[in-house]
Amino acid sequence: MMSVIINAATTGQPIDAAGRYHEFLQRETESTGTIVMHHGRVKYPGKRVKAFHRVVLSPLVDDPDAALADIGRQAALSHHLHQVSIIHRLGVVGRGDDILLVVVSAATRKQAFAGCAFIVDEIKEEKIISLLEQE
Repeated sequence: MMSVIINAATTGQPIDAAGRYHEFLQRETESTGTIVMHHGRVKYPGKRVKAFHRVVLSPLVDDPDAALADIGRQAALSHHLHQVSIIHRLGVVGRGDDILLVVVSAATRKQAFAGCAFIVDEIKEEKIISLLEQE
């Protein structure tokens, strides 16, 4: 059994999606058949506050990086992923800003898509990081 690479972090800075993806690719092996990426952005109008001016992303747990890594490990075990990378923005962001980047790899597309969807769904439950739209 191959070892799974899990990278998970939060940042107060803009997410360099291209740079993160390049780093991810550098760690890949020939056993990977599919790489799936979710690149989440702040969309407008908002879900709760239609005409929001900013979004505040705040941690709800003491160690959000560890909590994100736990989700990544769960996904890796359940969906046979080779590698998981999760980066979530914290702080104040605006319309169109990047909030979340999830990249996963697996032998098959079914495993990769399912694993990525699991991670995003878990994060969107807002048990680790809250998303508050403000006027």
